[in-house]
Amino acid sequence: MPKPPLDSLRFFEAAARRLSVKQAAEELHVTPGAVSQQLRKLESFLGQPLFERRARGLALNAAGRDYLDACRQALDLIDHATARLTDARRVILLSCTPSFGAQWLLPRLQGFMREHPRIDVHVSTGNRVVDLASENIHFAVRHGLGDYPGLSACKLLDDELTPVCAPTLPARLDALSGERLLHDEHRGDWRLWSRAAGLELDCEQGVVCVDSNAAIEAALAGRGYALARRSLLQAELTAGRLRELPAPPLRSDLAYYLIHRPDLLRDPEMGVFKQWLLEQAAAAQNKSPPDGGLVAQQRLG
Repeated sequence: MPKPPLDSLRFFEAAARRLSVKQAAEELHVTPGAVSQQLRKLESFLGQPLFERRARGLALNAAGRDYLDACRQALDLIDHATARLTDARRVILLSCTPSFGAQWLLPRLQGFMREHPRIDVHVSTGNRVVDLASENIHFAVRHGLGDYPGLSACKLLDDELTPVCAPTLPARLDALSGERLLHDEHRGDWRLWSRAAGLELDCEQGVVCVDSNAAIEAALAGRGYALARRSLLQAELTAGRLRELPAPPLRSDLAYYLIHRPDLLRDPEMGVFKQWLLEQAAAAQNKSPPDGGLVAQQRLG
């Protein structure tokens, strides 16, 4: 049986992932005409179309969706085998919020790098929700309810908000006042917490920080009281760099979830990284880690 041209498969995968000839061309560093030519070549080889051409871009038809799944698996296997044979470093791309990255992930990541020196983890932080398919990101950590259609989602950390301050400030509820509150960009957390705690606070006052990470940095510097996600700041609390005020935390239905494409764990390194994240999260909460998948049980040298 004749085999399809490999270049056409790579062009097809990029165009199908981005659903745009122009964006696929930019990713592959070729012209849009070259992408269109390779797509026509592949469709001619298969004897049927894989896309519906629309005014605003491309849409996969049923045959295209089936073929994309097979292409991804084949190309991932080729890339993995090539990396093994050439002793190339494996790169894992992860997207997360600035607070999760700075407060929880980055302090732990050096341990993974020591265990797996041939795997590089590149962390991109931002509050924008990335598209795991079109942006070619392997993993994302998202704060939400766990409902992510078409993606695999595994809970990492539960979410509780607790008031904290530096050791230089009194860790007492009667020390709280509106002007000493540190807000993140959403501003609503203190109002929710004070209502649940039965306290009257002027939550319109205080300092508004650019994000929750900046609010915690201000609290560490002794500039006021912040609401912290306990799961992210356990190290600071244990070390005494921050102190909790004597009040029950505000529990949330939201949590931190690790998200990835369902087919990602065909790559053993991806499975190992996922299992490491689950183990780190479980240890931080004194829980047993869930199984990250059969592939994740493989330990790499």
